[in-house]
Amino acid sequence: MKTVLFACVHNAGRSQMAAAWFDRLADPRKATSLSAGTEPGARVHPEVVAVMAEVGIDLANRTPVLLTDDLAQSASMLVTMGCGEVCPVVPGVRRDDWPLEDPKGKPLERVRAIRDEVEARVLALVAAEGWGRGAVPASLPNVAFDQLEIPTAPHLVGPRATHRPRILLLYGSLRARSYSRLLTFEAARLLEHFGCETRIFDPAGLPMPDSTGPEHPKVTELRALSEWSEGQVWCSPERHGAMTGVMKSQIDWLPLNTASIRPTQGRTLAVMQVSGGSQSFNAVNALRLLGRWMRMFTIPNQSSVAKAFQEFEDDGRMKPSSYYDRLVDVMEELVKFTLLLRDHTAYLTSRYSERRERRRTRPRRRRRRSLLRR
Repeated sequence: MKTVLFACVHNAGRSQMAAAWFDRLADPRKATSLSAGTEPGARVHPEVVAVMAEVGIDLANRTPVLLTDDLAQSASMLVTMGCGEVCPVVPGVRRDDWPLEDPKGKPLERVRAIRDEVEARVLALVAAEGWGRGAVPASLPNVAFDQLEIPTAPHLVGPRATHRPRILLLYGSLRARSYSRLLTFEAARLLEHFGCETRIFDPAGLPMPDSTGPEHPKVTELRALSEWSEGQVWCSPERHGAMTGVMKSQIDWLPLNTASIRPTQGRTLAVMQVSGGSQSFNAVNALRLLGRWMRMFTIPNQSSVAKAFQEFEDDGRMKPSSYYDRLVDVMEELVKFTLLLRDHTAYLTSRYSERRERRRTRPRRRRRRSLLRR
């Protein structure tokens, strides 16, 4: 197994792009990559994050790493990009230098060109060293192997976020004494105790879908909260055997994608419902279907509170019961799954079909940009 170390000054642009492209193009059974910088920055440059997201690679959670002698000695090959004499010289470690422009502060058009040059150099390196994913097997003639990623455990190892898990809670009623709202506030108290940062969206004033544009203040607020979140809780009353229109309207205002951003994809989701009569699961089952449609990771557990009017005190607090115990179970499980998944959502939600489609359309985009510059 070979290890290629990509190094630049801040480990916030060129070397991060190179390592990401290498992980996509090289066979992980033959070679892996590392990246580091002589003066690591605080984060990956936003413009680099943006252009790499366009090709389905998420660098938002990557943390720049210091290039040390020990790290360089662990590599089979060192590829430098602008760090010059500051980069260590390690006897026995092959070294190459790629004269790549620093993307920091450049316009997106220029950063895209740098991204594509990095990809071309990595592809040439992988091909020259025989680290590619191999010939197309006769059994898989329809697979585009340059876009096929072999899932491996190392992709799920890396820096862990240290901030509090961010949870958005939605409820589906406008009543003065809304039991879905009371259950939602009870859930938020538990989440805060478990170390989460919570936001509860008030649906009052949210227009019906398509009755106005997305620039409406309540729509803007809802979408911003969804993008901010790492996990969500949806709680609806059951009305006529289904979720309420208030609940559905909130979800309908969340687009599957806006430009390169998917406001719900990869978030964890817990679903809950309240009923005025006997226990039912119609609303939570419908919410689960919507969670799948919105590309969310819906946790296995759920909460359904029957005869909700009997389960809350006059001050709005939930009474001790098996329903409350289940609520604790659900929130505890949501936090666990959010902590487990939030650092790996880009990898877990990267799809072969979407990578292949982006690969097909990129040459057309480059041709259009070239024509516009003439």
